[in-house]
Amino acid sequence: MFLKKKKKLDIEVPGDEQDFRGAFRIKPDPTRPVIINLAGNSYHVINISGTGCCFRSHNFPQGYQASGTIRIPSDDIIFPVTIAVVSKQRDLCRCHFTKIEQKAEDAIHAYVLEVQKNSIRNH
Repeated sequence: MFLKKKKKLDIEVPGDEQDFRGAFRIKPDPTRPVIINLAGNSYHVINISGTGCCFRSHNFPQGYQASGTIRIPSDDIIFPVTIAVVSKQRDLCRCHFTKIEQKAEDAIHAYVLEVQKNSIRNH
C-alpha cells in the first residue's frame, strides 16, 4: 500500500497596506456601543482593537493627537486614552492609541474576545 504525500498549498492572504493596526479589530454591537470622548464631543466607535479605533468626525485632521476617555460596554469601564489620527478618509478617522494603560488595553482585548465569542454563538 502506498500513501500519497499531500501537496502543500501556498496561500497568500491579501493585506491592506493602509492597515496600521497590528491587532484584530471588531465592530461593536450597536445596542451596546463603545463611546470615545474627545475635545468635548462623544463619538460611537465603528471598530476597535487593542491598539486603536475608528470613528466618524470632520473635526480631526490626519496627524491630530487628542486625549480623552473611552467607554467599553462589557463592564461599563471608562478609562483615559490618547489617540493619533493616522489616516483620514472623508469623515472616517482611523486612530492609534498613543497612550493607554495596560489594564485598559487588556480590557479592550477581553471585550474584543467577548464580542467574537458572541458572534460565533449567534451564527
